[in-house]
This record gives sequence, C-alpha cells and structure tokens, in this order.
Amino acid sequence: MAADTVSPEIPGTDRLEEPPFSRSALWITWLLGAATLAAVIAMALHLSDVESFMTLFMNAQPLWLIAAVLAQSLTYVAQGQIFRTVLAQGGQALTRWPAIRLSLVKLFVDQALPSSGISGAFAVVAFFIRLGLPRPVVLACLALDLAGYFLAYVASVGVAVLILMVQGHASAPLVAACLAFICVGLILALSGPRLAGNRSLARRIPGQRFALVSKALALLTGADVRLARSRLLLLRVTLLELAIIVLDSATLWLLVLALGVSAPALGLFAGFMVASVVRSVGIMPGGLGAFEGVLVVTLHWAGVDLAVALSATLLFRGLTFWLPMVPGLWMARREWLHDASPTRTQPQADYWSGPIEQLFIDCNSAPSGLSDEQARARRQPSNHPFKQRPQGFMSLALKQLMTPLVLILMTGAIIALVIGDWLDAAIVWCIVALSAVLSAWYENRASTAVEQLRNKVAARATVVRDGKSRDVPASEVVPGDVMLLSAGSLIAADGRIIEATDCFVSESLLTGETFPVEKMPGQSAPDSSLVDRRNCVFMGTSVRSGTARLLVTRHAEDSEMGAIAHALSSRPPETEFERGLRHFGGLLLRIMLVITIVVMGTNILLQRPPLDTLLFAIALSIGMSPELLPAILSITLAKGAQRMAAKGVIVRHLNSIENLGSMDVLCTDKTGTLTRALVVLDRAVDVWGVADAHVLLLATLNATLQTGMRNAIDDAIALAGKDVDVWPGIVKRDEIPYDFVRKRLSIIVGNVPHTGCLMITKGAVETVLQVCTHAQFRGQTCALGAAELAAIGERFAQWSEQGYRVLGIASRAMPEQPHYGKQDETGLTFLGFLLFFDPPEPEINDTLTALERLGVQVKIISGDSHLVTRHVAQAVGLPDLQMLTGAQLMQMKDEALMRLAPTTTLFAEVDPNQKERIIRALQKTGHVVGYLGDGINDAPALQTADIGISVDHAADVAKQAADFVLLEHDLNIVREGIEEGRHTFANTLKYLSIVSSANFGNMVSMALASLVLPFLPLLAKQILLNNFLADIPSMSIASDNVDREWERTPHRWNMIDIRNFMVVFGLVSSVFDMATFGVLYLMVGVAPELFRSGWFVESLLTQLLTIFIVRTYKPFYRSRPARLLLVSAVTIAAATVALPYSVVGQWFGLIPLPAQLLLAVWAVSLFYAAAAELTKRVFYHRSVAALTLTSGHTSSSGA
Repeated sequence: MAADTVSPEIPGTDRLEEPPFSRSALWITWLLGAATLAAVIAMALHLSDVESFMTLFMNAQPLWLIAAVLAQSLTYVAQGQIFRTVLAQGGQALTRWPAIRLSLVKLFVDQALPSSGISGAFAVVAFFIRLGLPRPVVLACLALDLAGYFLAYVASVGVAVLILMVQGHASAPLVAACLAFICVGLILALSGPRLAGNRSLARRIPGQRFALVSKALALLTGADVRLARSRLLLLRVTLLELAIIVLDSATLWLLVLALGVSAPALGLFAGFMVASVVRSVGIMPGGLGAFEGVLVVTLHWAGVDLAVALSATLLFRGLTFWLPMVPGLWMARREWLHDASPTRTQPQADYWSGPIEQLFIDCNSAPSGLSDEQARARRQPSNHPFKQRPQGFMSLALKQLMTPLVLILMTGAIIALVIGDWLDAAIVWCIVALSAVLSAWYENRASTAVEQLRNKVAARATVVRDGKSRDVPASEVVPGDVMLLSAGSLIAADGRIIEATDCFVSESLLTGETFPVEKMPGQSAPDSSLVDRRNCVFMGTSVRSGTARLLVTRHAEDSEMGAIAHALSSRPPETEFERGLRHFGGLLLRIMLVITIVVMGTNILLQRPPLDTLLFAIALSIGMSPELLPAILSITLAKGAQRMAAKGVIVRHLNSIENLGSMDVLCTDKTGTLTRALVVLDRAVDVWGVADAHVLLLATLNATLQTGMRNAIDDAIALAGKDVDVWPGIVKRDEIPYDFVRKRLSIIVGNVPHTGCLMITKGAVETVLQVCTHAQFRGQTCALGAAELAAIGERFAQWSEQGYRVLGIASRAMPEQPHYGKQDETGLTFLGFLLFFDPPEPEINDTLTALERLGVQVKIISGDSHLVTRHVAQAVGLPDLQMLTGAQLMQMKDEALMRLAPTTTLFAEVDPNQKERIIRALQKTGHVVGYLGDGINDAPALQTADIGISVDHAADVAKQAADFVLLEHDLNIVREGIEEGRHTFANTLKYLSIVSSANFGNMVSMALASLVLPFLPLLAKQILLNNFLADIPSMSIASDNVDREWERTPHRWNMIDIRNFMVVFGLVSSVFDMATFGVLYLMVGVAPELFRSGWFVESLLTQLLTIFIVRTYKPFYRSRPARLLLVSAVTIAAATVALPYSVVGQWFGLIPLPAQLLLAVWAVSLFYAAAAELTKRVFYHRSVAALTLTSGHTSSSGA
C-alpha cells in the first residue's frame, strides 16, 4: 500500500537491508581491535602481580556472578520492551520472545559493526519491514529508539562528568571529549523526531561522508509523524534506555564484588560511561580494545586494583560481548540476512488474472467448496509474531514488571541482596510481585469476561462446506473456501468472484472510493491495480447490494486489507477518555521525574548512603505512579460491560463505555426504535386507493423471489400474500437488486399468462414513478401526465400524513433475454400502492422523557418520507422544533448545517452520506453524538459517531462498525446503558482523583522531609508497603455506589480540573504531613525508627480517609459507599494501627507507638479529614455550582 512505501528519491532507502560496511573494512577493524585488546592485557599484566589474579579467582563469590548474569539478562528484556512499546502505539503487536530475540540481534550487529548503535537499529528495521509492518510505524520505531538511546547516553555521560569532577579525575581533554559527545548526541537525538514527515530535508542530507548517519536520517523522514514526535513515548523509551545503562553498570559493579573487592558505585558508574563513549565513537567493532583500556584506567581511578579492574573488565566483556555473539550471529543470519518470515503463507501470484478453473486447482478446492476436514487442516494457528493473542495470567504479570522504574527497583533489590541485606531485598521483591500478581489477576478476569461477551456478536460468514451452505465465524474462513455474499455482508477474506448478480461492493475503507463498485466474474490484467480488479473482493469491505459467490484466496495478515482490518477490529480509534488518560499519565510522569531527580541529587550531596538514596527515590516515584491503574480500569470497565450485558447491551469496544456516559445527542432511525418494528402490510391498493388483489400478487412475487438482504418490508408482504394464488409454472428469470441510489428492486419472472416475461418493480413511490411512463386507472392504462402525477402525489401525501409508509408497485412486459440490468428499468406502468403501518412502542414516551432527564436529546434521522417522519415524531411526543430534508441538505453548506443541526429534531429523506454529514456537524458544535442503526446504509454513520449502537439482528457491516450491540431493539436499553456508562466513568475518575491527590501529597511531603531531616523519612520498603496497602481498598472502587445527581447529566473528561484537584488536595495533605513531622519531632526527637512508624500510620490513615471524602461531591456522611469499599478500608485501617506492634511490622522497620503518640496521630488524621472536607466544598463552590454538576468539574472528583 502507498502508506507503506518511501519515495526512492530519498537517499538511503533503496538499499536498506544491505550491511553498511564492506567485509574487508570489517576485518581490518576487528584485527585492529584484537591487537589493541592484546596490548591492554599485556600492559595490565606487566603492571600487576600474576599471583594477585590467582588470589582473586580463588576468592570469587558465585552468588554475585549469578546476580550479574541476571542483571545483564534484564537488559535484553528492556530493549525488547522498547520495540513492543513503540509498535503498540502504532497499532501493531509484538510478543515478548521475538522482542528479546531481536534485542540479541541488535546487540550483535551493534558490536560487530562500529556504528554507535545505528547498525543494530537497521537490522531491526529490516526485520520489521520483511514482516510486512507499515513502514512509517517501523521508521518511527527507529527514530524513537535512536533518540532515546542518545538522550539516555547524554544524561548518563553528564552525570559521569560531574562525578569525575567531584572526585578530581576530570582532566580537560576528557571533559572536552565528553562535552563534544553530549553535543553531538543531543543533535542526533533531537533531529531524529523532527525529521519525521519532513521529506524536503532528505535531499539536503549529504550522502557521501558519514554515509550511515546520512542513511539513518534520510530514512527518518518517512516515519509516522504522530508516533515519532510523541514526547510521552520518547520519554518512555528514554527511561527504558536509562534502565539498560543502569543494568549494564550494575552488572560491572556486581562482577567487581564477585571478585571479592568493594568498589564505590558512583566512581564505577562514571568509569563505565567514559568507556562507553569511547566504545560508541571508536572505529573498532564494539570498541574492542579501546573500551577495555579506558575502563581499566577509570576503574583504577576509582580505587580498584589493576588486577581487579582487568579481571572485572574481561568478565564484563565476556558476559556482554563475547557470550551473546554466538546466539546473536545465528539469529542475525536467520532474521536479517535471510527471510524473516519463512512460515508466512504466500498467496497465489496474480490470482485475479488467470482462469478461474486453474485457481481452483491452485487452491486445492472445487465449486462445491471444501470439506470440513480440509477446512480444519487449513485453520492451523499462525506463528506470525505480530498476530494478536489473548494475554494469559503470566504474560499480564510480566507486563506489570516490565516498566523502567520496576526494573531499576528490582536491580536495587539485587544489589541489596548481594551486600547481605537479604530481608530488605526479599521485602521489595515480595511487594512488587504481589502488586503484579494482584493486578494481573484482576485484569485477566476482566479481559476474559469481556472477550466472552464480545464473541456473542462476532462477525460471521456463509461458506459452502461439503456441498452445503453453512454459517461460520468469520475467523474460520480459510483459503479455498467458497463464500456466499448478499447485501449487508461484511467480506471476511480476499477472493475471486465466481458468479455475481448486480453485486455492488463498498471499498471506501480500502481505496477511498466513495461510490460502490460493481463486481462480476472474469479476468483482470496481471498489472491491474486494486481499483481495477472488478473480479475480486477484499477483506473488510462490504456488499451494498446484490449477491455473489467467490473463491477465497487470501485471509488474515495475507489479505490486502489485513493490517487495516486488524487495526479496526482490535484497536479502535483513540477515544476522548484514552486521550485523557494518556495526558494524565504524562503529567504524573513529569512531576515524578522532577521531584525524584531533585530528591536523589540533594540526598547525594548530603552524603546519605547511595543505595538507600537510590531505593528511596525509586520507591518515591513508584508511590507517585498509579501502578494499579490498568487493573482498576480493566475491572471497572469489565464490570460495567457485564452489567450492561445483563441489561441486553454487548460492549464491543470497552473504552467506549465512557463515551456512552458522555453522550448528549442520540440520533436514531424511527423503525424499531420509536416504533415496534412490527411492520404490517395494511393494504395493497390501486392508484385510486381501492384494494387490489393483482397489486398484492405482484408485490408478493417481488418480495418472495428477491435474493438480496431480507428485511421487514418483504417479510410483511410475504405474510400478507401467503394465501395469494400464484400463476402456475412461474419462474424467476433475473433480479435487479435494491440499492440506496435507485431505492427500488426489480424481479423478472417468466411463464406469466398472456405476457411471457414480466418485470415487477417495487420501491419508493417517487423513484418508481421516475421509470414509469404510464399508470393504470381502474383497469385502463393511460399516459402519465401532470394531472395523473398530481393525483398520485395527493394520495401519497394523505397516507403519509396518517403515518403509513407507502411504496409503489409497477410492471412491464419484457422480451426474453439472458440478462437484465438497471438500463431495462424504463417504460413501466404504475399499478398502485403498498401501505405499511408500524405502531409506536407503547412505553416510548416514558423512555424519551427519561432520556431528556439524563440530558440526552433524541433526533430522528430517517430515509423515509418527511410526512411519515413528522407523524411518528408527533405520535411519540418528540418536540417538532425543526425539520430538514435530504433535498435541503444537498443545497446546504457545512457551515449552515452546523448552525441548524443542534436545533433540528427531524432529518427526513436522507441518504447514507448525509447521515454522516449530520453527525459530523453535531460533533463540530461540541456534542458527543451517538447513532443507533441496523442497516447497511447506517455503517458510515455508525463509524463516524462517537458512540455507534447497533442491534444483534443487524447487517454484519453495521454490527462491526458499532461500539455497542443491543440484543433487543429497544430504546429503553440504550437509556440503561447510558446510566451504566456514567456509573462506570464516575468510578474510574474516582480512582484517578483519589490516587493522584493522595500520592502527590505524599510524594511532596517525603521529598521535603528528606531535605530537612537528618535521616530518610521512610525506607523504600515502607513506602512500597504503604502504597500496596492503600491500593487494596481502591480495587473495590469498581463496584462503588455513584450519586444519583451525578448520573443525571453527561460528563466529559476535564484534564485541567483533574490537575487542579490533584494539586489542591495534595498540598492540603502535605500541610498536615508537615504538621505530623512537627508533632513527631517534638514528641520523639531524633529517633528514626519511631518517627517512621508514626508517619507510616498517619500517612496511610489519611489516604484511607481521602477515599471517602473524594468519592462524592457531597458531604461524605451523606453519600453511602459500597459495602465492600467500606469493609476493606476499615480492615486496612485496623491493620495499619496494629502493624507496628507485630512481627511483620518489625520486618519493615516499624516499632510500637506509645499511646500518646498514637492518639496524636489519630488527632492529626481527623483534623485532616475536616480540612479536606472543607477544601472540597470550597473547590466545588468555586468551580461550579453544586446543583448544576457540569461534567468537567464534577468528574474531577469522580462523584
């Protein structure tokens, strides 16, 4: 597809997969590196005593060596997580093992080729492109990987220079070299994302000198701009790169400890970074020789003996350079130099151009279809690494652990274990593991429940198996299947047309073509484009009219639209709620980074223990981050989906639940929503309005013989005409299917007495009259003149005003011919009318009133007559404020429609494109718009609306475009769904508000306390325990009660109020934390253990009180919480008070509190509760009047 290509004019894109160095040059650099390494070893041996080497290895500690291996293994996991993070944002999925495998390939190529990390990135890009990923997404991954790599190195080298300056080892040449690296690194890091999408710059990049860098920069111009320039994504990638650097330096430190020598961690880190600069800019592969030499020297500066420095350096290089070479070389040859996807099924080349008989042979199929055994054999599970698979429990748990902060924290725990502090290490590991397991368990339960609900409305297809048509899930269609299509079918695979009857297919999702394309059997040229392949249909498109029979040739990832269809089915467009969560996460991340860096830097300057300071800073960051947010969201949304399913609403896109609660305009057709959808043929009459059996006979033939999509109109005709005497020997000759442009359907029948062949046309009165030249008045046929048309129009208007839906019926004698088309619909005789009646729903008035009380305005968008539409609206009590017809919309510009749409209640006689225009106009005026529809012509509107709602018996294309599927066509179910959506949204925002305000306050308090107290206010393990216990009651917020006042109006995400709420309540919490510091300092003085125990209890109690204060905008004692929330909070509060007196509390460094101190802590907590309640009232009073409860301000509290 065009989106996946890069212009060949951009330098460097035409030879992407070739290694950027000649073999002779590589051999020279390797030999030079080996000679340099030999010289370094010889020099170190000359300056050291050989016996000291023997002593070192005799005293080696295997436990530390194992810890070093574990730390180094985590670097590959972190690198793989970078690929997964970026690709996930681009709508692609990569499983964990292929990601780790690719990180090994990248390491090998980076080490083998001196290219500052660029060659390895090329290897990964080549692999991704071979797998068929969209090139812009792949190049965005390249841009972010390189930018994050250089930013992480720039920051780390800057810290290393500062450390060397403090230690007195920063010579002028060394500082100058590091500063030069920092400048170049910043330029490369910042230029990569800026080049994305700017192809005009590509031609200015020099292509001769610095060829590899030029090639990389040129490639970046084809990257996806949205991904490549995402600051939040770049920050996440940079943090993962920093985690890799920390893990590498930790590996070196652990190896030094394994040799039985203690070394300063900061000095070792500085030496490692200086050596890494040399490795990156040197001409030797992997800095061979130069890295070892510089690292030995810098380690010696840090006070490490030369023998230890050389031994640790060689061990480090063996572990990080030589050992991964063998698997890296094998995987690189397999993934880069050879086909990266040998198992991928290759479709037949030019399957659209050859004879259909040969195609059946190639597919090992037949016109009678496959057998069940053949189909099962072809449904082998794909091992394609980008295929979405349901995540199991272990995968979800590992996902919780694969964040940069957690990886660094676990590394710190490993260090603590190595230096003998096994209890602290075990506590940190246990708390992290418990959090991950708890989150994964809830998320797994939620995803399983939602998947079961979603399967109830999964797309299906009709195929021929064992010679019989069979309805199967669309996912079970395989190449070689013979598939049957009719109007409304969503096409489940690419295929070649075998036979077709006036088959028109909408291909707008694939080709951008607005109008449906006619499909027919035949052969296309081998070089024909997608648009010109009229003998093929493609996955993800839909049949607008007619029928067809096709041979499936490609499916899933092999199809032309496989990537797009996958994105539509598993990754819907980002909702307003998802955007809000992303911005919220970015806000917390920025605050967390600033406070953490300040706290860590200040404590280092105050000469606090480095390991304790590192663990404290990391635990502080984790305390600020809402680590259970994914689980809370999954639980809340899944419970909401289950409650909605119990009421008859199946949720297809989980994050759309919030949009349903935000909806303030609901657009719907009248049939089946406002009316009972029990369409009854009341009368079949002639032009004068007199009952006519001949008109009923022709209508019955038309309805029963048509083979398009079944509908209520035809069913009503068939039921009314079941006793009609049909002419003996009647046969169907052909059919001209219904479409939304002609709005009529014609059947040609043979063996008609006295006529032979007869065309019978049924459809909208005005469109049937367009092809009529005569009319039959009381048995006499006469030409249609102005008077006759006026008489017909008068009767049509009269019946429409009475609420009847009126269709016209016409006929014409036809000559025998092999095929009939739309061009034959001419010269017909108008015979009469079909009058249908659909009574209103008996309780629809109450439902509309309830929707109005919920702040939802109902608008009718119908293709029916404006007279019928007005009658139905009046019958159900809708306010008849204003009406617009399709003809008026055609003459109206978008600006005028935007002004009129909000005040217009009725839209009549509109076509599918006009439905979409109306919804867009409402959205542009600030409304959150829902659309309820079940027809083929509703699919564009369902896709455009903020909330698409369909029904279980709807056309496949309508159900797949919808966010929600109703098991019953009942507007009252929609009302219940809106209430449930608001309930779910409220509980989600409660968690965000509670966690952000409480965690922000605690983080500020601990940061300030660590600066003024002569000791750390809380240990890392105490922070983690505090955070873990506070999260337990939060897990029950998903089932909490919601104030009825909050559910009465639509609510929308308001990031500003969330931020303001967090700051205001966080600062109030900090003020009382400072008061607690003062009380503790006055009562216990400088007693770290007692101080920490008192603050631990106070901090947790105030967090628990915050839950009940923040969960409602009303006074907390006037809003009843759910029983589970109340019980869990009280239980945790009791456990918090008892913990310092228990053995478990001693493990965490907590000691019993004197009675006076415990009373003081309780008093401060109660004063905090009173102050928080007062602050809440002032906050809401200044934000919005409590009775109006506008969405943005009240949603901040979660109500």
